[in-house]
Amino acid sequence: MKPFVQKLLWMLGVPLSIALVMALSGDEGILGAGLLLMFVVAAYFVVGVLLAVFSRPNAEAGKALVLAAGIIMLVGLSTCGLILAGVH
Repeated sequence: MKPFVQKLLWMLGVPLSIALVMALSGDEGILGAGLLLMFVVAAYFVVGVLLAVFSRPNAEAGKALVLAAGIIMLVGLSTCGLILAGVH
């Protein structure tokens, strides 16, 4: 497996698995998972852009962070949004 794919899978797997465990604990866990993913996406995006622009040796990690932020926004936040729409 290529190093870029390994970095991407680690950067996606860790926050999404933590958010999944949090979401399984009930309504408060779902809200906590949504907040966690919002903060992770913002941090991944900012750090990824900084690494991609200013750090030549870590540019690949920066690109993986930005891509992971986009995937988490697409999959994780939309899933949490659907779950939150059903919470009364």
